[in-house]
Amino acid sequence: MNKMTFDLVPDGYPFCIVTDCPVAEHCLRQKARQMLGKNDKVVKVVNPLLTQPSEQCEFYRSDEPQVFARGFAAMQEEMLPRQYKVFMKRLQDHFGRTGYFERRRGERLCSPADIIVIEKVLASLGLSHLGFDAYERHLNWKE
Repeated sequence: MNKMTFDLVPDGYPFCIVTDCPVAEHCLRQKARQMLGKNDKVVKVVNPLLTQPSEQCEFYRSDEPQVFARGFAAMQEEMLPRQYKVFMKRLQDHFGRTGYFERRRGERLCSPADIIVIEKVLASLGLSHLGFDAYERHLNWKE
């Protein structure tokens, strides 16, 4: 990973201070800790009493870029009106009205977890063949 990528560490992102972990080299929490500067006076830290230096650590976040999706407005054109009504209702129930439309328009990226939710709704409607408007690879700071 290059330094530029880690300059985008989200504010308040919890760091890990357990350095003897076998997965520390590829953990976002460790990489983010390494980016700390003298201007970072207060930071959030994962409780070291709860971390397990192992490959099963519940706080581990891979530094491998993951696939995110941007927008799914084109899906509507491929659906029957009734299908779209059900699709939209289920996703609004999950993401909320604003969250649904921001994701639909591509203003908010669909995370890997969001993609799974949307694909399950598509599958329930027999529309598994439909895809998102675009795909991008990013670090997954949230999941």
